[in-house]
Amino acid sequence: MGERNQDLMRQANQAHAAGQLGNAERIVDQVLQLDSMDPAANLLKGVLAGKTQRDELAERHLRRVLKVQPESFEALFWLSILARRGGRLDEATDLAAKATAIRPADAHGLNNFGLCLLAQVRLEEAARVFANAAEMRPDFAQILHNLGTALFLLGRDLDAAKAFDRALLLAPKAVDSYLALGQVLLSQTNPGEAIKCARRAIELSPNSAEAHLLMASALVEDSLTGEAEKYMLRAVELDPNDAKSQGLLGQRYQSLGRFTEANQHLLQSIELEPKQGFAYFAYVHNNRITEADRPMVQQMERVLSNGGLDPRQLDFLHYGLGKAFENLKEYEKAIGHFDEANRLARKLKFGDSVFDREQYAADFDWLIQTFSRERIEEEKLKGSDSKLPIFIVGMMRSGTTLAEQIISSHPSVGAAGEQRFWPLRRPAIYGQNRRSLDPMFTRYGVEYAASLARIVPGFDYVTDKMPANYEHLGAIHCAVPNARIIHMRRHPVDTCISIFATPNRVPVEFAYDRENIVFAYQQYTRLMDHWREVLPSDRFLEVRYEDLVADRIGQTQRMLNFIGLEWDDSVLTHESNERNVITPSLWQVRQPIYSTSVERWRRYEPWLGAFKKLLVEK
Repeated sequence: MGERNQDLMRQANQAHAAGQLGNAERIVDQVLQLDSMDPAANLLKGVLAGKTQRDELAERHLRRVLKVQPESFEALFWLSILARRGGRLDEATDLAAKATAIRPADAHGLNNFGLCLLAQVRLEEAARVFANAAEMRPDFAQILHNLGTALFLLGRDLDAAKAFDRALLLAPKAVDSYLALGQVLLSQTNPGEAIKCARRAIELSPNSAEAHLLMASALVEDSLTGEAEKYMLRAVELDPNDAKSQGLLGQRYQSLGRFTEANQHLLQSIELEPKQGFAYFAYVHNNRITEADRPMVQQMERVLSNGGLDPRQLDFLHYGLGKAFENLKEYEKAIGHFDEANRLARKLKFGDSVFDREQYAADFDWLIQTFSRERIEEEKLKGSDSKLPIFIVGMMRSGTTLAEQIISSHPSVGAAGEQRFWPLRRPAIYGQNRRSLDPMFTRYGVEYAASLARIVPGFDYVTDKMPANYEHLGAIHCAVPNARIIHMRRHPVDTCISIFATPNRVPVEFAYDRENIVFAYQQYTRLMDHWREVLPSDRFLEVRYEDLVADRIGQTQRMLNFIGLEWDDSVLTHESNERNVITPSLWQVRQPIYSTSVERWRRYEPWLGAFKKLLVEK
């Protein structure tokens, strides 16, 4: 390079470093006029063109560099970025790998390599690369954000949250990291903290559709559904072409029973982004799939066969296809998709951890030993005198949502949905080791009744249909001894099939394996046998799901009598109840009662596996 060219390149690089891209390009063009193959000039020209979105021009100049300097890290690095931006992911990853081989300690190169792997949904590899980059540059917020993204997609929520927290310490105004951390917190069923993330994101970026969407999702999860809708509508208003916003707005209308509007938004989401799983899943669960929907099902199968979905979207797609093929009476295909969905869900939610059956059974042993009839009679004298709560409990997927929908259709009854009050207080009541009963645990009765009155004000009674409260019935009855408890029972194999075929909003440690589901069901049965013996009959009522389906009026009258309510015809039109429903039963409970869920297990009889053990337990 001549002296004049060297001087011009110094000027061009100085202008580039100062952010004067146009001036830098004018100078470098002078160098290229003198020597069109000058590698330094071609490299800078390619970088400048890449930064200003002129990708074809950028590639032309960068490839000239490689002809002269095939080991140029910078040329390989930028060509990889351009290929990734153009959707040529195999090429992008190959170029990035070559660049990192030349400079294995370059954090920027590793970060780009990780992004290429992330785009190819090679998540384990991406996480390792980002982790290496973060070790080299622990002060680089974007690398930590990208590491958190890979970990979240792998289902490693706790590690992802730590990465996003570290990123925000370095870049406290990074909207993307607040949004990502908020999604992790929602996945961990921590809507209160997710709301804080959303609020901060909206403060930093008032016109961010994604921030409004996060706020809406967190508010719905926190049972603040009235406030949520304005954020959902604002998200779509800010970006009507955002597939995620359209999909979640569709789910929001679905939860309110506004199925026509839900379908419109879900189909719009699919049109905007056919390569996804969530909107297909929500649409399938919003409708009874028939032959007329076969093109949609075939489209879902094409998305599956084309690959490239991250595990969370892939999981939704398999659950959706399972339900679609069940509706189409192709049960072998359906169970195949449910099998794959459960495999993915287990990996996402629990990684390689194993369900500890011994500990699970021991917890139930302790509850049975601790809450004897005598202990309950003694402790409940200290409890709240509130008559407000109606607990609807049972194994998950046993009909608790239907029971709540019917009962809360009565004008005297409000619906609080699934409250996490008692599960969240488990460590406080039973100790961190789950073996030491707090002598003052009954004080939670007053707090709980007040929380229900605040969440759903103005009613004589309020339902709480958290199924897992069946574990805490001893403590619950002592703390609020006047509360009514309705235990929903369903055929054990129908219950287990439904658990296996339905995604869970929150992680359920036993729910993704037939043997584990059967074991958990057997422990549930054992504990309920105990509660049946020690709880007073005027506070504990059992209702069989099958009986409620077959004799709706009779069983509804029985439940109302148990609560102490006069008959009201509104309970006969539960499908018109406009309360928000966010459980997996959100479509079913908006329909008139139907019997197709009774003896569902017979459709899957050849593939029941471990579930057959429960056929004798009816």
